Amino acid sequence: MLKSRSKRLGALAGGALLAAVTLTGCSSSGASTAGPAGASADGTWAKSKGTIVFGATPDQAGSDANWKPLEEYIAKETGYEVEYYPTADYTALIAAAVAGKVDLMTSGALQYVMADNKGAELTPVAAVLSSPDVKDPGYYSEAIVPKGSAVTSLAAAKGKTVCFVDPNSTSGFLFGLYQLSKAGLDVKPSGADANGNPTFADFTAYFAGAHDKSEQAVASKQCDVGFAEDTIAEAGVTKGEVSVIGKEYVPGGPLSLSSALPADARAKLTKALQGASVDAIKASGVPVTSGFTEGYFGVQAEDESYYKSIAELCTSIPAAKCAS
Repeated sequence: MLKSRSKRLGALAGGALLAAVTLTGCSSSGASTAGPAGASADGTWAKSKGTIVFGATPDQAGSDANWKPLEEYIAKETGYEVEYYPTADYTALIAAAVAGKVDLMTSGALQYVMADNKGAELTPVAAVLSSPDVKDPGYYSEAIVPKGSAVTSLAAAKGKTVCFVDPNSTSGFLFGLYQLSKAGLDVKPSGADANGNPTFADFTAYFAGAHDKSEQAVASKQCDVGFAEDTIAEAGVTKGEVSVIGKEYVPGGPLSLSSALPADARAKLTKALQGASVDAIKASGVPVTSGFTEGYFGVQAEDESYYKSIAELCTSIPAAKCAS
C-alpha cells in the first residue's frame, strides 16, 4: 500500500545505531550457467528476458492498481515489460527475493537487510521520500497509546499489552523494540507463541499484521501501547483516537534491484528509478491515480551504506531475527 510507507516504493539515525557492518550485494557470477528460464549469457531475469518482475507487499484493497503509474513509467523508460508480483506478507516477499523470483523489490529497510542476510542478490538504488516537502527519505516509528490513556511513557509499558505490526516490520517491530529497550524494558525473547512469534517477559506482544491494524487495535484499547509508522499514527492522532508518546527515526524503504540482472538492464532500471519523481512520471504521459499521488512523492538515490544502521540494530536486538 502506498499510504503505508514500509510497504511503499517506500536520518539522522542515532549514533548508537551506526554500524561498521558493510552490506554487500551478491555478484551474478553464476548467471551464465544453466539455470532458470530467465537465464541468459550475461545475467538472469526472474521470469524471462525483457520482463521486470516487481515484488511488493500490498495490504489494502486497491494496492495493485496504485502501483500502476510507477510500473508504466518504468516500462516506458526502459522498454521492458513490468509484471506486478504481490506477496501476502513480509516473509513471503523476503522468500521471493531470496529465491530470485523478483527483479525489482520495494520494501522496508529491515526486509532488505533480512533478504540480503539470507542470500538475496539485491542492490538498493533509491529510497522513497516520505512527503512532498522533504528531501530525506527517512520517517518515524511512533509509539502510540489510546487517547486519554494513563500510560504516558514507554517505561510504563512494562506488564502491558503492546501491539506490533509484524516480526519482520522495520518501524512496526524492530524500531518499536529499540524504543522499549531505551525505556528500560527487556526486549530479549523469553519464548515463542503458537505461531512462532517471539514472546517477552516484560510485556505481552500482539502482532496486528499491518500498520493501520496496529493503530486500530490501540484505538480500540485491545492494546495498551502500539507501534506504527508516522503517517498511520498521525492519522489516528488527527481523528482523536490515539496519542503519540515516543518516536524514532527510521531510514526510508529502498527500491532494490536484482544483482543477477544483466548489467545493461541494471543500468537502465537504476536511471529510471532514480529519476522517478512525480513530475517526471506525469511528464512521461503516464496517467497517475489519486492512490498513487497520495502515497508516492519521489525518491532519493541511495545505496547499501544507507542501511548500515539497520544492520547494527539487528545485531543488538535478537528478536528481530535478521540473520540468515
